[in-house]
Amino acid sequence: MDLISSLQEVTRLSHLYYSRQWMFATAGNLSTRDNSSHTEFWITASGKHKGELKDTDFVCVSVKDGTLLSAKEGLKPSAETSIHQVLYSQMPNVGSCLHVHTLESNLLEFGVGKEEGYREIPIPPIEIIKAFGIWDEKPSLTMPVFYNHTDVPTIANQIKRYFTTVGIPKVPFLLIEGHGPTVWGKTIAEANKHLEAVHFLLQVMARRV
Repeated sequence: MDLISSLQEVTRLSHLYYSRQWMFATAGNLSTRDNSSHTEFWITASGKHKGELKDTDFVCVSVKDGTLLSAKEGLKPSAETSIHQVLYSQMPNVGSCLHVHTLESNLLEFGVGKEEGYREIPIPPIEIIKAFGIWDEKPSLTMPVFYNHTDVPTIANQIKRYFTTVGIPKVPFLLIEGHGPTVWGKTIAEANKHLEAVHFLLQVMARRV
């Protein structure tokens, strides 16, 4: 998919997620890698209402170091750009990252400590796990849940530390406690599939508490 088509598709998803109440007001951020260069990604600009997003409301950022490479006048990167940069830099095969704020992801509490940084939380081996490409019967899986620091680059650094010390998660997502999930996929379509599965998974977990 070319860049223009990719930005149009991410914009469509933004409107869809707003209608699902996953991206109220300016919450959340969506991005796609520029497949023509593979060294850049485009992310929703800060402060943009996700129900009214246009395919021009994106800024271009370096995968290597998070440097802003291109932006229309008045646009600046989303607050969570540093998290997306870590994910793209740590997983070269990832083509899209999606971050939303669902109700269940904010209702669930795991008590991750500030100094602790992150914690592995068991997830139930329900049928929806197959959406992640995991076909084992009753798999024993965990998801990484990170402390919600006010300073987002601190969260990004902890995610990078997790990836470099623990490894890439078996599931294609992570959760920031009291904030929301971030998912990834090789394509925008795959990332969207993962996000829908994560939403259902967190709904189940919230109802089991």
